[in-house]
Amino acid sequence: MKKISTLVLLLFAFYGAQAQQINSVPGTVAKTLSDGWYKYESEGASLDVEVTAGFISEGNIKWFNNDSYSGQLRANELSGKGTYTWSNGDRYEGSFKKNQRYGKGTLYRENGEKVSGKWKNDKLYGKVKIWK
Repeated sequence: MKKISTLVLLLFAFYGAQAQQINSVPGTVAKTLSDGWYKYESEGASLDVEVTAGFISEGNIKWFNNDSYSGQLRANELSGKGTYTWSNGDRYEGSFKKNQRYGKGTLYRENGEKVSGKWKNDKLYGKVKIWK
């Protein structure tokens, strides 16, 4: 029975928790701005962000497909702690690295399901906890 549970868990981790795509961060305007906080629209997104040395370092981004992100960035990429919410209501809270889920994090599904574990290159790996 334990092997079946583990197999189901692994199949879920492989197929179920990776369906969402993460939008890229529009950063071309940031290169032209001096350090400070800015609100602007660019490349299919509305941004309320801090620019440091020509890069977005933290803030809030809402893409025109209604996905959104709030948190840290590095070199115009989602990196550090943050929350990404998809237009379907699913939400990931945790660590990011180079626009991918990476490190500890929790995926909250719109249907009430919760998936928590370690992520690497946008995929779950290792032990995973699932609440329904």
